Amino acid sequence: MRITTRGRVQIVLNREFKASRLITGFHGIGHVGWIAVKHLVEKAGTVRVGHVISPYMQPFVSVKNGIRTPYELYVAGETLYFLPNVPLSDKDVSLVTRTLAEEVIENGVTEAVLFGGLDNRFKQDDSIRLAPTTAFYEARKELFLGQKYRLMEEGLGVVGPLAVILSIFESRELPAVAILPYAAPDRPDPRAAAEALRAYSELFNSAVSVEELIREGELVERELEELENKIKQMAKEREPPHYYV
Repeated sequence: MRITTRGRVQIVLNREFKASRLITGFHGIGHVGWIAVKHLVEKAGTVRVGHVISPYMQPFVSVKNGIRTPYELYVAGETLYFLPNVPLSDKDVSLVTRTLAEEVIENGVTEAVLFGGLDNRFKQDDSIRLAPTTAFYEARKELFLGQKYRLMEEGLGVVGPLAVILSIFESRELPAVAILPYAAPDRPDPRAAAEALRAYSELFNSAVSVEELIREGELVERELEELENKIKQMAKEREPPHYYV
């Protein structure tokens, strides 16, 4: 076991590995990022190699052949997956994502693929939007010559953990791209996640099956609804009592 401490965050590795690519996504619009990464972790023959431990992480774990911690690391081949099993707390949005980005760069990751979603109320066409770092854009300009992939409109913005991690990769000149299908803003959207995974498969020549993800869409929605309800209940229980004069 190897434990690396960066500020208040610990990266606990239970086994050694070598990775050149990072894949991650978060509980943003449509939960697209989390759904996509969870599907890859479950279907790509990954092995759990560690955890990210923060004093600010949500006090929630689940059980599946052992404890599933809030922030986990998986590896398949030379691809490292960061899977946030619960939404990042407000402080971890910056703290954990920055720590993760800096750690993987220092340990040899040379490219990153991020998943997220765009509010489908602003949808103008069927093209998938990409938010690339300059290094990725310069290396893959041909992607934007057709109609299938387009740069995210300048009037829109990326917020939350994706914005933090993209900022760090941009500053370090790391080729990275966020794949951003349009998704439902008010519910989990497995179909949008499947669309993102199809794009990943094409962009990186990586075979990914999404049929099962689409079939299990209702199950994913129920799982996320249950998780959100539990987190809301825990937040209420931690609130101080209200006293009246």
